[in-house]
Amino acid sequence: MNISVQIVQPLASGGNGDLYIGRRLDDGELVVVKYLREYQNINARQAFVREVKVLARKLPGLIQLLAANVNSEVPYYVMPYVTGGSLEPHAGRLTQDQLIAVASQVGGTLASLHAGAVFHGDIKPANVLVSHDGRLKVADPLGNGAGCTVLFSHHHGGTPGYWAPEVSAGGEISCAGDVYSFGAMLYELLTGRKPQDGQHLAALLDGSSSKIAEIVAACCQFAASARPTMQEVVRILRGERWVDILETRRQSRAFWTTAACVVGAVLVGAALASED
Repeated sequence: MNISVQIVQPLASGGNGDLYIGRRLDDGELVVVKYLREYQNINARQAFVREVKVLARKLPGLIQLLAANVNSEVPYYVMPYVTGGSLEPHAGRLTQDQLIAVASQVGGTLASLHAGAVFHGDIKPANVLVSHDGRLKVADPLGNGAGCTVLFSHHHGGTPGYWAPEVSAGGEISCAGDVYSFGAMLYELLTGRKPQDGQHLAALLDGSSSKIAEIVAACCQFAASARPTMQEVVRILRGERWVDILETRRQSRAFWTTAACVVGAVLVGAALASED
């Protein structure tokens, strides 16, 4: 879809993108236009194309893509102007019920992304926008965000403090990395303190029995394999306990390990019998 926009004023600048408030010439609605500042960098252009493709999926909870041109000299795309700003100013000011609502909305959006084998790469309060009716919209997928975002290459990205340890060390973004960032985001929204690289966020919340603290402790495990999936996070938000999900995991692994041993024994027995 092509729309004509008149730029009104700058909005924000950071990472590798510059954002401007614009006005649609057809209906007068305010929009935001994001331009790729590092348009001469091939990796940045590729990341921008992936960002547009993710937004074009029109998944519930993602910011709406109104128009885009990734082939122009300076690639850009257009999205609605979300009047409520980001979640960042609300850190430390939300009630437990509000925190659960935020976690449920953003968690559901990430679970939908992960179901399509797509990673966000830069989950943090600044990349979650609040619409006029209180609904949340996740923006800047795949590590192409504003603020202090760092884009390493075509498949690395994130923001210090929020990124998973393996991503901080130079590893690829992943579903497990998104889970860590989700937990780090909830830590900030709960405490009002920005997470820092190297912190043990679960230990900082030791003694808290809230559901949000339980999710932070589960999501912010150092080892990626020890974290829940976003689908499991959604289950925790719906009332299940992480310890019970872990036990189900353990029983499932034990079952399949036993089954594999039995199948292996049967195959070996059949092979020996055929030799006789």
